[in-house]
This record gives sequence, structure tokens and C-alpha cells, in this order.
Amino acid sequence: MKNILPVGTAFLLLFLAPAAAVQFTLPGPTQIIQAEFGLFNRPETGKPLFVPSKIVPLAEGQGYGWVMQLRTIKTKIRWKEVFTLPSAPITWSADKSQISQDRRVSVTEKEVAPQDGMIYNSWSVASGDPKGRYVIRVIVENHLERVFEFDVQ
Repeated sequence: MKNILPVGTAFLLLFLAPAAAVQFTLPGPTQIIQAEFGLFNRPETGKPLFVPSKIVPLAEGQGYGWVMQLRTIKTKIRWKEVFTLPSAPITWSADKSQISQDRRVSVTEKEVAPQDGMIYNSWSVASGDPKGRYVIRVIVENHLERVFEFDVQ
């Protein structure tokens, strides 16, 4: 399990099609306008840069993750990601994340400046990642906002 490098804002905007828009409302000065989970593909593959999906191929290096577009007056947004795997992977390379004792759960917390209203996190499949149902819970500004369930196969 590996974190992958931040994705550029232009790249993120490519996948946020109006048809995929889902609006959530937070109390206070922040709203989630769109939220999506899917596959991130490298430009050299010739595949679309982002493909919404609930299935992640168990192929080393395949990128995947979530992106949210916010409407906010805040200059910094706090988010927390609770990432649960069906069983422990061989390795976690989660930068600044807390890993549970059973090695199935990673908790990542960040405070970020939204880029054009966007926040996101991405991972890539690593050798030894388990097959099965994965769950990512994203909590924005201390409110449960989105749960992404997907299968790695």
C-alpha cells in the first residue's frame, strides 16, 4: 500500500463531470459540491486520467483515490481518512499515517489549502496488497462526509 504524489488541479478537474456531481452540506462555511472515487491513470498509458470505479485492479502501481470539490470561505480545510483493508498488506508506506495494531487500518489526518476548491488523497496498489473489499471513510471538518467502498481484484 503506497501513497502516491499529489495530483495537479487541472488533472482533478478533468474527472469532475456534472453527471457525477453529488452535493453534501456541512454545517458552517463549507459545502461539498462533488465527491468521487476512482482510478488514477498515468498520461503515458493512453487511458483517461480519471475513471470513476468501484473496482481497483490488483495491478502494482495502479493509482486510486478520492477527490472532493468544496465551496468554502476557509483557507485551510482539515480532513481525516480512515482506510480499512480486508486483511493486512505486506507493507504500508503511508506517510504520516497511523497504522492500527492489526495493520488493517490507516488513519491519515491533514490540514490543506484547497486548490481551486479541491481536496483529495490517492494511493497506488503495491506488491502484497490483499484482494477484497476496501473502505475509505473521509471526514471533513469533523463531520462524516463520504464513505467509499470498493473491491480490489
